[in-house]
Amino acid sequence: MPSKFRVRLIFRPLVKAIALGLSKIGVTPNIATFIMLFFAILSLISLGIFKNLLFFSIFVFTTGIFDGVDGAIARLTDKSTKGGAFLDSSMDRVSEFIIFIGLLLYCWNDSVFLIDMKLIIMISFFSSLMISYSRARAENFFKGDFDVGLMARSERLFYLVITSIIAHFYGCMNEFIFIFMWLVIGTSLFRFLKFNSIIKESEDKSK
Repeated sequence: MPSKFRVRLIFRPLVKAIALGLSKIGVTPNIATFIMLFFAILSLISLGIFKNLLFFSIFVFTTGIFDGVDGAIARLTDKSTKGGAFLDSSMDRVSEFIIFIGLLLYCWNDSVFLIDMKLIIMISFFSSLMISYSRARAENFFKGDFDVGLMARSERLFYLVITSIIAHFYGCMNEFIFIFMWLVIGTSLFRFLKFNSIIKESEDKSK
C-alpha cells in the first residue's frame, strides 16, 4: 500500500553508511535524533537570521538525512525501543516546526499573488502536520504501512532543499513556497479521503 517512490530510498545507501560510521564510535539512536534537531536549528539560523538560502538548503538536507540515521543506527545496534521511536517521531515534528519558523522569518514582510506569505506558511505547516498525523492514526487503527501520497516528510524536506538552491541563484522562493502549500494541502486531503475510505470498507465488512 505505501507509495513506491520515496526520496529516502534514493539516499538509503548514504544513510546506512553514516549510521554504520557513527555506530562504530558509539553514537546512539537518541544522540542521532538530537543531531538531526541541531541541524534543523542551524537551518533556522541560516535562513531566519542570515537570509542565506544555500546554507538553509544544506542544513535541511542534512536534517533529512539524519532523520533516517537514528533509525538505521537502532537497527544496526539492535537498540530499537518504543521510547526511542516516540522521541524520534516527536523530534521530527519539532524539527519541521523549526524549519517552518525559518521560512516564516525569511518571508515575514512578503506576499505572493496578493496573499500574505505568513498565511501561506502557516497553512503549509498545518497541512504538513496533518499528513503525518493521518498516517500515524491510520497505522494505529490498522496493521501496515500507510505512507501514501506525494508529499511525505522526506519529500517535503527534499522539495525545500531543491527549491532553496534554485531560489538562491534565480529567486522566486515565495512562488516555490506557494506551490509547496498546494502540494501539501493536496497530499493531506488525499490521505484523509484514502484512509476514510479504508475505515468505511472495514466497517462495512464487520457488519
